[in-house]
Amino acid sequence: MRVKDGYLFKRQVQTESGKSNDYKSRANHQTHYARDFSNGTETIYILHLSDLHITSPEQATLWSNQLAQDLTQDLQIPRLDALIFSGDIANYSTEQEYQAAQQFLDNFRQDFPLEPKQIVIVPGNHDLNWKLAKRAYQLWDLEDYDGELKEGHYIKGEDVIRVRDETKYQQRFAHFSKFYQAIKAKPYPLEYDEQAIIDHLPDQNLLILGLNSAWELDHHFRNRASIHPGALSKSLTEIRRNQDYGNCLKIAVWHHPRTSTGSDSISDQGFIEQLAVAGFRFFLHGHIHRAETSLFRYDLSPGGRKLDQICAGTFGAPTLELRPGYPWQYNLLIFEGNQLTVRTRRREEANGAWKPDSRWMQGPGLSALDYYCLEL
Repeated sequence: MRVKDGYLFKRQVQTESGKSNDYKSRANHQTHYARDFSNGTETIYILHLSDLHITSPEQATLWSNQLAQDLTQDLQIPRLDALIFSGDIANYSTEQEYQAAQQFLDNFRQDFPLEPKQIVIVPGNHDLNWKLAKRAYQLWDLEDYDGELKEGHYIKGEDVIRVRDETKYQQRFAHFSKFYQAIKAKPYPLEYDEQAIIDHLPDQNLLILGLNSAWELDHHFRNRASIHPGALSKSLTEIRRNQDYGNCLKIAVWHHPRTSTGSDSISDQGFIEQLAVAGFRFFLHGHIHRAETSLFRYDLSPGGRKLDQICAGTFGAPTLELRPGYPWQYNLLIFEGNQLTVRTRRREEANGAWKPDSRWMQGPGLSALDYYCLEL
């Protein structure tokens, strides 16, 4: 049974008498999500890593071995269908760090082969280079500057002003873009309205939309995470007009949290409503260095439009950057039938092994589990 625009399409069912009955329901104008595995395998495995903060080749060698060992020996998965990085690949966004990240991936893909289209990468706030950002600001005496001052595009001092050059400013993502090209065979676009990238996996009937929540950030403006409205509009228009995307399970990925206790969350919440209306079912992110899940409900009615949050903890942040009570973590997403199981893994020692992270509470007197399940 095909699903489109909130309607279950008519299907012919043969009865014993040879007559056909028509089954059709309008589904009360709600968007229902159907999984069709006819073109792929019944179980789909997606690895979700975030906040690597990688700095050295030694880390690349150690981490790739630890991860592959866990997936093959303990979790015993036969393959990966996709690998998602939800930002902060590097720590200072240097070329050397991205070389280490590329080495990490090269090593890992010897155990789990992945094509470029199966790897989704979005930048985080550590994937923009502060030195390049600073160079984009030109220093002026305040009394000598006659140009237009656009809010958020300059830094004002007591008697001086720093005004940014937009072309140079975009270059703060240049090192990330080169790393992206090494993995995806095309550079990451520096134009902000192009930073919503669709990865379509037809064999798995998946569509993954990668967004840049750090597009307005730099060394001075650190707390204005957002999604570029033009980039989102262009991608949603493309998705709506492409019939091949119509019945895909849709997942969005970015770096920053939608809500948080600090000032580093995405302030404009309107974009999540657009994703809900466009039929997205899950959103993945990182940044907060702890595994988390929550539910955004656009409709309150049963079967209404909603997005489940799936947040991965930090895979490799420096020890001092770990949150109290939260070790290094990663998520493995397993789609089977009409259910998603998110398995959370933890590593407590730098040179240690990954193990189950039983932190998902089940109720009074019940043991916590190392996974949680979500209905599609």
